[in-house]
Parts: sequence; C-alpha cells; structure tokens
Amino acid sequence: MKALKQLQIVAVVAVLMWMLATSTFLPSRNPKKLDCDSRCFCYKTWIKFRHSYEHIVEMRCTHLNLTEDHLPLPPKLSSNMSTSLYLENGTIPYLSNTSLSVYSPYKVVILSLKNNTIEYVAKDTFGNLMHLKTLDLSENIIHEGTLKEAFYGIALTPLKKLNISSMNLQNVSDDFFKNLKRIANFNLIFRDNTHMFPMTALMRLNHMISLDFGRNNLTLIHLYNASFTSLRYLNLDNNHFYDFPDFCFKESNSSRFPNLEILKIQWNEMRYIHRFHYNCLTSLTHFYLNGNLFQELRSNQFSMLPNIFKITLSYVGCAMRIIERAVFNNSALKQIYFRNNHIWFRNAGINLRVFEGCSSLELLNLDYNIVQITREDGFNTLLGHLTQLRTLIMGGNSLPFIPRVITERLTNIESLALYSNDIKDLTPLKNMTNLKKLFMGSNQITTLDESSFQHFRRNLTKINLSNNPFSCTCNILWFIEWMREESNIFSFKTNPNFTSLYMCLRPGDPIRHRLLDLEMSDITCLLGMDVKVTTLTLSILLIVFLVTGAVMYRYRWHIRYFIYMVRYSQRQEVDTREYEYDAFLAYSAPDRHWVIKTLLPVLEGQEDLKLCVHDRDFEVGKLIVDNIVDAIEGSRKIVIVLSNEFAQSEWCQFELNLIQRHVLENGQRLLVVVMLEEIDTRHVTKAMRAMLQTTTYLMWGEEEYARKAFFNRMRMLLRKATEHGGERRLSV
Repeated sequence: MKALKQLQIVAVVAVLMWMLATSTFLPSRNPKKLDCDSRCFCYKTWIKFRHSYEHIVEMRCTHLNLTEDHLPLPPKLSSNMSTSLYLENGTIPYLSNTSLSVYSPYKVVILSLKNNTIEYVAKDTFGNLMHLKTLDLSENIIHEGTLKEAFYGIALTPLKKLNISSMNLQNVSDDFFKNLKRIANFNLIFRDNTHMFPMTALMRLNHMISLDFGRNNLTLIHLYNASFTSLRYLNLDNNHFYDFPDFCFKESNSSRFPNLEILKIQWNEMRYIHRFHYNCLTSLTHFYLNGNLFQELRSNQFSMLPNIFKITLSYVGCAMRIIERAVFNNSALKQIYFRNNHIWFRNAGINLRVFEGCSSLELLNLDYNIVQITREDGFNTLLGHLTQLRTLIMGGNSLPFIPRVITERLTNIESLALYSNDIKDLTPLKNMTNLKKLFMGSNQITTLDESSFQHFRRNLTKINLSNNPFSCTCNILWFIEWMREESNIFSFKTNPNFTSLYMCLRPGDPIRHRLLDLEMSDITCLLGMDVKVTTLTLSILLIVFLVTGAVMYRYRWHIRYFIYMVRYSQRQEVDTREYEYDAFLAYSAPDRHWVIKTLLPVLEGQEDLKLCVHDRDFEVGKLIVDNIVDAIEGSRKIVIVLSNEFAQSEWCQFELNLIQRHVLENGQRLLVVVMLEEIDTRHVTKAMRAMLQTTTYLMWGEEEYARKAFFNRMRMLLRKATEHGGERRLSV
C-alpha cells in the first residue's frame, strides 16, 4: 500500500509540473503551417492536454502596433478548435472592454500579451473569452489598482493560470486578489515584482494550487496565521531569504501548507536549515534547496518527511563546514542530487555515513565533489548500504579507480556515470550485469578489454567513452568495430560530430587519429611470419607443459616415493638401543577403526612389527600420563595419526605436546606423521603448525597406487634394525 501511494504521488507531481510549464499544453513536433494574417505565424498541431490529445490552432504575432493597426484574426478553421494566441513584444498601450471582442467567437484557451507596454486594461476586457484557461500579462506596466479591477473580467472566464510577473507591482493591497478568490485550482505566477508583499492578499486565493513567487527580492516572509490548504506547488527561488521560512504552526505542530507537494526555495542566502520549520510538511514529495549558503547539515535533517521522493542540495558546498551522519535518513527517499558542492569528503567535519538510512534510494548524483578516497573501506562506508541504487552519478570526483563497492555490492545499477575522473581500468565493470547506460568520458583510459563488457554489452542502450587518450593498437580493434556496428548507442546517428571525440595516438606519433577513420591496414593487426613462429613455439611449449603436468599428476605417488627413497638413503644414522616396541601409535578415538582395521594388519601382520596401541597395551590401573610417557620412552619410533578429530581433541593435543617435548630432548628418536585427511585451518594449533612445517608427513590416499606408496614408505620408516645396528633416520 505504501508503494502504491508513493506511485500515486509521483504521478500527481508529474502532472502538476507539466501544467506549470511555459504553456498548459505540450506542442507537437510536427506542426502544420496555416495561412493567416501576414504579421503572424499560424500552425495546426496535435496537443496533449491532460490525458488526451486534441487539435489546436496556434497563432504567434510579434511587434504589433495597435496605435496604427487592428488585432490579427486566427485562421477561419479555428472557430471550432481550441486556439492559443501569442501577441507579444509589441505596442498595445490600451485595452478597452471591446478590444478583445474580436476573439469572442473563437475558442481561445491561451492568451499571451507579454511585453506590450500595456498601461490600461478595462474592467471587462477579458469577460468575453469564455474558454480562457491561461493568461500572460507579464512585462507590462499596468498600475496595481487598474489590474485589480481587470481581475473582475478575468474571474468570469474558466481561468486556471495567470502570469503577472515583471510588472513592478510594488504597492499591492490586501484586497488585490479579491475578484479571483472564487477561482478553483488556480495557478499564480508572480515573479520579479516586489521586495515586500502582504501575505493577507494571497490568503484570499483559498483555492490556489500553485504559486510561483520567485525573484522578488524578499528578505523574509511573514506567514503568521496563513494557511493554504489547497496549495501543492510553491516556488520561492531567487529571493534573499537569510533564514529558512517557518512553514509550521509551533503550537500544534501542524502545517500552514498541509497538501504542499513541491517546495522550491533555491538560490537564496540561507545559512541554516532548521528541520522544525518544515518537518510538518507531511505531503511534501519534492524539496529543492540548491544554491543556498548552508554551513552545516545535521543528522536526520529530512527524516520527518514521510512522503519525500526527491531532494536537491546542489551548489551549496562553498561554506559547508559540517555534514553529520545520516543527514538524508529516510526510507521513502528515492532521489538525491548533491552535486557541484566541491565538498572534500576527507575533511574532519564531513561524515562518510551521510547517506545512511536511505534504504530505498534509487538515484544519487554526486557530480563534482572531491571524493578522493584512496581506500576501499572509505567507499564502502559512503556507498555500501545503497543496494537499491539504479542510477549513480559521480563525475568530476577525482576518482583514481572504480571503487569495488560499486561493482560488488551495488549490482542493481542500470545507469553509471563516472566521467571526468582519473580512471584507467574498466575491468571491474565485468560484474555489472544490469548495466544499461555507461558514461566514462574524459578519463585516462588507453585500452579496452573486450571481456570487461561481455556481461552487459547486449543490454547497453547508451555509452559514452569520448575524450579518453586511447592508444592506436590492436587491443581496441574490437571496440572500433563495435562503434561501427552499433553507432546508435554511441549517439553517432543523432550527433555525427560526436565521432571526432574518439581519438587515439600511435606510439611515437604526436598526431591524433579518429578511431572510426582507422582501417585494418593502418592498425597493422595482420599476423606476420615472426608472430606466427612465436605463436607456434608458445603453443608447443604449452602442450608439452600440459602433458608433463598430466603425467606427473597421474604418477604423483610414485614420484613422491622415489624422492623419498633418495632422501632416505642419504639421511641415515645408527641407533643401537633396545626397545620394547617398534613404534608407539598416537591417534584419536574416532580414528581407532582405521588403525585397527587398516594399519595394524599390515604393520603387525605382514611386517611382524610390535606396536604400542593404548587401547590394548596400556597398563590397567596406571595413570594414563605415565602410560603415555613409558610408551614413548619404550618405543623405537613414534607414529602420530593426524585428522580433524585429533586436532579438536584436547587430550590428543596434550599427548602431542609430550611427544614434541620428548623429540626435542632426544634428537636421535624418529617421528613419523600420518595425515589421514586435510586439516581445517581453524583446527590447526601452534604446536601442530610447527610440527607440519618441520616434519615431512605421509599422506593417506584411497586410490590403490596411493595406498601402496603409503605402506612402502611406512615399511621403510619402521623396519627393524639389521645386524649392523638399527637403521635410523632423522625425521620425515
């Protein structure tokens, strides 16, 4: 339900912003020219109005002089069609009650009388235009009292939009708009008029839904008990506000603008932005704050706006000293524009967690800030939690490389713009499978690896890699062919001059060459004889290497046994002592089955060796520690059977410590290590690591040849002394 509500809000905002364009209608791209008055240009066109299309006749006339001429008439066919009249930039000093009566037979929906030096307008001038929806009187010099009376006739029309900008309206009275108070869904444009304005005058417009009050040199605005329950769009751009206006009733924490959806308060002189001045705007979806002089942004600056969709905070960085953690913390927020602030993200007062809490963010624009972070963990802190991003723009950020967090965690990105940085390598992009638009122009890219694009190349609808210092080598031949085959995604069809932005340099040649002008013979990518010989030689060496590797792997146990026999014959010593046992076996309880069923039948049955096995040979009633020590002392050799169970057994680790101590004190004794399986590194203790680093071990394998090699080595190590004395080897 919340997602549906947000979609509905976005749709309403889109329609509203469309209505606030220079015309209520959107002109067609293919108008049909019509014959009309020689002083004008007339067209018939399809126009989209609200949710449907209709024909409309548009007549544009400039530099009319009504002191000498009459008003021009639209084409005849316009009597049954909606008509828009633009009578601008002329001389029409006087409009009587009958001046516009020539247009009463027509369905005039738009009338612009902009900049005609109009000084007087009669009370009923516009009363006969029964279809009028948009009226533009801007840039004329009509007196406030005269204009107030003219509103009487305007109120008789179905007017929806009135532009009275740039008219030097300095002395507006409280009842200035009294004749317009009954107009529903009213849009007022009141720009560039005054530095003082009584809000009581606006309060008469109870049904106003849009107010453009920009460029009026206001230093403050007194709202007092003002309440505009219908207002959905408010523009206060380009004034001189030093303090942020208070849109809330402090006593009740309610809003003066309960249904306001779009608030523009850009290019003022505000130093501080206090959230309790606007956190009551619970319907706000678009918040434009560009071009102010904010010195600090505090935590949870926008967290109290439940329906916020877009925030723009660009061109505000010159005086910025403090940016706290989670400034934009709001799960409803979809778009953030934080561009051209030139903020150095390494400064002490700038917290890298500024976007924390934006769990639904889909667009982030960080153009032309200084994100010269050299460590990946810094980028991870800044961006790592924005996993829902679809569009990321970080142009002009002094990036030396593509941060790994973008390619590994922000995998939903469809549009990536990293232009005007110092990036040289595009290889990390190969994981961006959802990428559709890529803008990497003006970096330091000299060559391109085709594999970097293989996972998203088919999805791309737009790509820009212009103004990079490419090298004219065979490595970019594939890229040149791609540009020729799919010129549309490089924008070459719409802008052919764009091809001149893709240039390259040959080694030792100062002249730049256009990539698309290079031919195969120019790039010299055909293989010569030397290259063929080199390729053949390398191929043969590779085949020999692979065959040798396969043979060595197949006979790896035999090779190990041969190497061991050579080393063993070179490292013998004589031990003439008499021992009770040929070897003491140290193993864990879970490995008892392997010892009894596999090891003992061969060593005791076939080799006639006497082994000390604690389950069988330890003296009953004697301390186990004493049994272990006596067994070690009474055995010619010690065999340790290593496994993960042995590594995890505290008792086996104690037994290992006793063995290692004895071996260190009696260097002539032999230690034999059997590795039943690969030991998990989590279980390897310091004692085991030291033993494995200094002792060659026997590896048990289930293959027949591996088992045979294992017992051959075990026989060698444990065989009994000859008549010349017991054979002795240091350690394996």
